[in-house]
Amino acid sequence: MKKRWIALIVFFLSVLFTFVSYFNWDIPLAYYSRGLSNSVLNIAQIITVLGESRWYYILFIPAYLLFRFAWKNKLWAMRILFLFTAISASGIFNMLIKWIAGRHRPINLINNGLFGFNYFEVIYELTSFPSGHSVTVFTLAAAISFLSPRWSIVAFILALLIAMSRVLITSHYLGDVIGGAGIGILCALAVKYFFDRNKIQLCRAKESRV
Repeated sequence: MKKRWIALIVFFLSVLFTFVSYFNWDIPLAYYSRGLSNSVLNIAQIITVLGESRWYYILFIPAYLLFRFAWKNKLWAMRILFLFTAISASGIFNMLIKWIAGRHRPINLINNGLFGFNYFEVIYELTSFPSGHSVTVFTLAAAISFLSPRWSIVAFILALLIAMSRVLITSHYLGDVIGGAGIGILCALAVKYFFDRNKIQLCRAKESRV
């Protein structure tokens, strides 16, 4: 399937289910998650740390320098550059949408009964949509699936677990996670398209390519 069709399907499904979640699932799931046991919440708090983009920057920057200049492995250097570019692009796009949307986080619903949007605000309580952690991990999952399709299922399962941890600890609504997943995948597709257009090799000849 061509990337443009994948992008259209991802866009349509993420928009559809984000809207469905907003009107049907977000509020009841937020209150349900608020009542979960401490043991479940503690596990979710541990898992959610893996969605912080800073850890990947800490990993990718020195890895790129080592592969590119110390070990002279251009293929792996370009793969790491691809991952770095993908999460950077998705991160910028994520911050822009957060600012435009200004969506109340679940904490505002629980404490103050506020639900919805207050556009063009950047304070923490109004940056719920999309989930930045979800954007990061689904960007990486999609990017990894392009580089090594055999790891696709594992990458997306891990991304789903990390994204859902944001709902369980009531940092985000389910709709924020769905929207973040869609944005992450679309950004990875866009960066892959850019690399392909510029004929930057990311895979060996025998490896599957999207």
